[in-house]
Amino acid sequence: MKIIDLAAIRASLELDAAISAVRAGFIGYSAGRAQLGAVGHLVFPEVDGDCHIKSAAISGEDVFAVKIANGFPRNAALGLKASDGMMMVFDTTTGAPLALLQDEGHLTDLRTAIAGGLAASLIKPENCEAIGIIGTGIQGRLQAELAARLTGVKHILIWGRDDDKASELAATLRAAGLAAEAVADIAALTRRTRLVITTTPARIPLLTRANTVPGMRIVAVGADAPGKQEVETELVAAMDLLVADDRLQCVDHGELSWPAGAGLIEMAQIAELGSLLAEPPILAPDSAALVDLTGIGVQDLAVASTVWRSFDAADRAVNR
Repeated sequence: MKIIDLAAIRASLELDAAISAVRAGFIGYSAGRAQLGAVGHLVFPEVDGDCHIKSAAISGEDVFAVKIANGFPRNAALGLKASDGMMMVFDTTTGAPLALLQDEGHLTDLRTAIAGGLAASLIKPENCEAIGIIGTGIQGRLQAELAARLTGVKHILIWGRDDDKASELAATLRAAGLAAEAVADIAALTRRTRLVITTTPARIPLLTRANTVPGMRIVAVGADAPGKQEVETELVAAMDLLVADDRLQCVDHGELSWPAGAGLIEMAQIAELGSLLAEPPILAPDSAALVDLTGIGVQDLAVASTVWRSFDAADRAVNR
């Protein structure tokens, strides 16, 4: 079994290949070609931390993957990484472990951002001139970069609870070639764009009917475990289009769990991301939409298999 560290993963991973693999994974899952293991959650509320365990296999693929990802956002104040983890790749014919990817949470962060970028490109309003990012952590940066890459919108507006961190993120994104700026409050952000990506571990809604405008297009990333909520329940329920990466998972512990639990929406109202990536919807210019991303194992399989195949191909070339 190969052990591949983060430096080697970063050096070998081809981003366009990973994007294509994640997109194909979503489509395959919604088409019924994938199986997901039961999601494992460990919650550490005293430090606002959690651990997710996910796994997936897709029919016809030669590998399957298991992932462990930890998120401890308070680590930032201690000078430690806020996210960490690893992935394992196995042979689908023999079950043999092929590789341990010591990605330190990087691949989870990346596959989450790829999903956000795909979702943003799917629901982007016509004549969209800016993307709003709520949150200033790792996902704030990666979601901005991937959404800009996949939508072609290079102007980024950032809001965070800490003004200094919002300004720092804006500077980082400008250094990466984007036109980024921090804004004073959420209402100021939503007055300037209808496409917003939320990336926080909030448990009290940040986006509400009071600080948004009609026709909002929201990619909700942060609410990926029980108790988390970034978007007001009634605002979600009023959307013209609701999309989930996994409908059952999202109504259990995603952003959609709140209106579903209150009886404000039904499962039949929710479309699945993979189905819409295969056949993109035609949205009325003033329609509102929300994509709920709780993260599913096919994303992990997609990025893990992309890394594994790169290394396997290199080994085969050397041993010819």
